[in-house]
Amino acid sequence: MDKRTFRILMFSLYLFVLFRITVFRDGWAANGLFSGTVVWVPFQTIFGYLTKGQIGYFVYLFVGNLLWFAPFGFYLRMRGLAVWKTILLTAALSVLIELLQFVFGTGCTELEDVLLNTAGGALGCALAALYRKLKK
Repeated sequence: MDKRTFRILMFSLYLFVLFRITVFRDGWAANGLFSGTVVWVPFQTIFGYLTKGQIGYFVYLFVGNLLWFAPFGFYLRMRGLAVWKTILLTAALSVLIELLQFVFGTGCTELEDVLLNTAGGALGCALAALYRKLKK
């Protein structure tokens, strides 16, 4: 298998896992359609965990949202996509996931997730730039 095919295969596997953990969780088909909830106030949920002293859950959600989308930004930048397009596509992917969570009732659709996921894509862009710099 050549490098290009391997990269595409790994990226496809990453997307599969991402959708599996965010949308198509166990029992996703049993929920009623359009049964999800929506939180429009940014960081209401995540900082709510912090104020309740649930620091571990706060860190898990905050860091998790960043780290799960960093590979997306990294991959697109390494493929030569412009930073602004990479960040825009990361935001679009995040919105898609949040909409699907609402439709299938598999999570809480939150604006904070879109913001953190997009920041994760930007982190991936930065890591791609650092990787290229270190590689030279």
